[in-house]
Amino acid sequence: MNSLFEERRKAYYRQNLKYLRYVFNDHFVLFLMILLGALAVQYAQFLQAHSLNVAGKVVLIVLISALSQAFGRLASFVESADKVFLLPQERAVRKHLYISWLRSLILPAFISFILIGLAAPLLNWSLLSLVLWFLILLFLKAAGLAFRLRQILPNGIIAWEALISYEENRKTNTLRFFALFTNVKGLKTQSRRRRYLDFLLPKTLRTYEYLFSRAFLRSGDYLSLTLRLLLLAVLSLVFIENAVVAVILVAVFNYLLLFQLFALQESFDYQLLTRIYPLRRSSKFAAIKCVLSRIMLFVTAVELVFGLIFLHAKLYILLVLLVNFFLVKVYIKLRLKGK
Repeated sequence: MNSLFEERRKAYYRQNLKYLRYVFNDHFVLFLMILLGALAVQYAQFLQAHSLNVAGKVVLIVLISALSQAFGRLASFVESADKVFLLPQERAVRKHLYISWLRSLILPAFISFILIGLAAPLLNWSLLSLVLWFLILLFLKAAGLAFRLRQILPNGIIAWEALISYEENRKTNTLRFFALFTNVKGLKTQSRRRRYLDFLLPKTLRTYEYLFSRAFLRSGDYLSLTLRLLLLAVLSLVFIENAVVAVILVAVFNYLLLFQLFALQESFDYQLLTRIYPLRRSSKFAAIKCVLSRIMLFVTAVELVFGLIFLHAKLYILLVLLVNFFLVKVYIKLRLKGK
């Protein structure tokens, strides 16, 4: 039993390493180096020029504590067929789950250590207080994972459906992160109608334009991805004082958004009926270009409003407009060229 789950764990890590090669490519690594350098300089200047009052320290402690609890989930590596083939070995699987609970604390412990180390100069606490804070955060995370484990093991019996659903959700969330940078196999999506967004569907006779718009509004990934990356871009404009760093982050988030939304053009390739539509192939690419342009127009309008309100150097908002203009007018054409 141990060798089975050990092999699955290694296969999962090999898969993640394969996708990490696409995440940390040369361009992204260069961008990270520049960004981390800029943030380090800003952090050093902030330490020299500012000191937090009691309210600021409370906010920082709450923020660090909440952020540390957001990472790390129970990694069981259970698969759907296990509810049949491993049912006779349920006792061994329960033992594996307890070991997984301990292993799942490694990542939260590492992240908590880093976050506390970054916050330590601002708090001016003693080493004993910082260690105590770290232990409290680790205990809270262990208690949260133990509560999840108890839900999976009601009365000491494995709830296989709940366990499998939880593990699939964990893997899907990881794959969604990699999907920001490259095409990912095995990523499951769900669609549902959002009636309150029906008014956004275009009143058009162009088939693919309507289909792609509907897929964007009703997909479980595209709309939520857009809102998440837009939120990150807005937060960058609001909270990052250095206008250059803020604009660079906004540009990166917009690029990642557009990169992922190109998958819309494949949303209906599995539908055999679309292959007999009396439509030219060029109409499909014209439709995806139209839909992506509308989405980027909305994103640009939101960023423009927040940039004009919160960005200290207002002229830097022109860089956001130029980058978005380049993405819409040049990058989209380059991606569709030759198809």
